[in-house]
Amino acid sequence: MSLGLDLKSNNGMREKRRGLVVRAKKFTLCQTKRNRSRKSLARTHGFRKRMSTTSGRAIIARRRAKGRWTLCTKSNPNSGKRS
Repeated sequence: MSLGLDLKSNNGMREKRRGLVVRAKKFTLCQTKRNRSRKSLARTHGFRKRMSTTSGRAIIARRRAKGRWTLCTKSNPNSGKRS
């Protein structure tokens, strides 16, 4: 005897799979988050960009006075989120 109930279905639940948001049997495409390119970040945080401005040179001087091994994190390939 069947009551027409499916206990294994997730009709009220929210699931994310491959860019689809499933909620109450409505399928909509969701936009994925766009990140800035690493090239533009390297231009604003690199050693040469720091040395091109007065305040950037002051940052380098402070890091040298503090005894930092890496003066600019973007110039070091072993630092950052994707190291």
